[in-house]
Amino acid sequence: MNISSVLSQIEYKNFSGNKDTIIDNITYDSRKVSDGFVFVAVKGFIDDGHKYIKNAITNGASAILCEEIPEDCKALCNFIVVENARKSMAHLASVIYDNPSANLDVIGVTGTNGKTSITYLLNAIFEHVNKKSATIGTLGVVIDKEHVKTEHTTPESSDIQYLMNKMLQKSIELCMMEVSSHALELDRVSGTNFNIGIFSNLTRDHLDFHKTMENYYQAKKKLFYLTSNNNIVNVDDEYGNRLYKELKRDNVNVYSYGIDSDADIRASNLRTTIKGTKFDLNISGIKKEVYVKTPGKFSVLNSLAAIGSAYCIGIDIDLIIEALGLYKGVDGRFEIIHSNLDSTVILDFAHTPDGLEKIMETVSEFATKRKIVMFGAGGDRDISRRAPMGEIAGKYCDLTILTSDNPRFENPYDICEEIAKGVKKYSNNYKIIVERDEAIYYAIKEAKFGDIIILAGKSTEPYQDLGIEKVPYDEKSIAIKMIKKIEHELEKDK
Repeated sequence: MNISSVLSQIEYKNFSGNKDTIIDNITYDSRKVSDGFVFVAVKGFIDDGHKYIKNAITNGASAILCEEIPEDCKALCNFIVVENARKSMAHLASVIYDNPSANLDVIGVTGTNGKTSITYLLNAIFEHVNKKSATIGTLGVVIDKEHVKTEHTTPESSDIQYLMNKMLQKSIELCMMEVSSHALELDRVSGTNFNIGIFSNLTRDHLDFHKTMENYYQAKKKLFYLTSNNNIVNVDDEYGNRLYKELKRDNVNVYSYGIDSDADIRASNLRTTIKGTKFDLNISGIKKEVYVKTPGKFSVLNSLAAIGSAYCIGIDIDLIIEALGLYKGVDGRFEIIHSNLDSTVILDFAHTPDGLEKIMETVSEFATKRKIVMFGAGGDRDISRRAPMGEIAGKYCDLTILTSDNPRFENPYDICEEIAKGVKKYSNNYKIIVERDEAIYYAIKEAKFGDIIILAGKSTEPYQDLGIEKVPYDEKSIAIKMIKKIEHELEKDK
């Protein structure tokens, strides 16, 4: 594709250079540039891509997309000048990669919690009915069993368009994408055609970026005006209920789902054990019994979102229910770690007050003995959620172990002390163990017959962010190692 063809499909302020030049790739990283690439100079919060234009030209860039042309580079390359390089990158990438989302059913999932679980539930449903699907999200990108690591929950726009183009090459029919509030605010999904949008919930998070809950909500809301088919919204959630009403007012297609509300897609009569939850489903007047292997109200809500979306796509309701009954769950989401101990160890990603409370509520439904929780909070992030997480732990648990979780440039002990202020409102039975490995060992070692231990916060996240570096970390492997160590110690003591 030549530059002339591209310019006819995007908005730009001016162009200088040769319009016959061929371009077939796009990147915002000057180190990845070679012949045929457009380099996009993005102005970020910390760095400015305009500083790397000369590097990109040296590496063989065929064109530069930027907001201003450096004086010493004007005659060195083809320049497309735009108002907003980040936003224009999304539309240019869609053009270069032949508008891939127009040939995929793209389901966007947004919300504070539940995004990963919903995308993987949908993937399980589509696999069950032999529809090829792919996922983009917190756990990376999965295309036809191939796993690609990504830096963000929702990648940059040029990466999204490239990945969707790759999906089409693999004959993928559906793409489930976790759409973060950052991605919506920073135009990463501009240029993407969404078939369905899902709203799971909105609770306090990312206020270091959005500043207020209203800004956070308005960022999330953007997704539901990008959809072509339908939207599925959790009206049990306060912000979801508001969103549903606003979409209805604006004549945007939307279905509601919930447990406590009179929703279009509703669950009732929940029966929960540690092995899962059964519930009665009512969708468009159709009544069915559903079983999901992950227990709890939050799991049922996630299932309702997946059921509604798959039903809108045209999947038979009985096949949807059948798939959910077979699905084992997402790694690291309420995952029970096998052991020979007489207690139960659960691994979960809960890292917000709402996420932690949902796990605690679920465990409380079937726990017969003590509940022990181990978790921390991220450094250089919204500090207002630390004490509330401590309050939840103190309220629901018999023992709380506070530890390090991505402290970045903060002192991890100080972060734990902030959390402890909340714990102490309900209980003084807590312990600070900064070294996370030691905290895991202590939590499991302290457990007695019938106790439940929740290791919360990191789950499958593959690193500890220490600010100056990200150290490889695998919570599940460490937990298994500590379980085996304790099993060995108990065997020796017999």
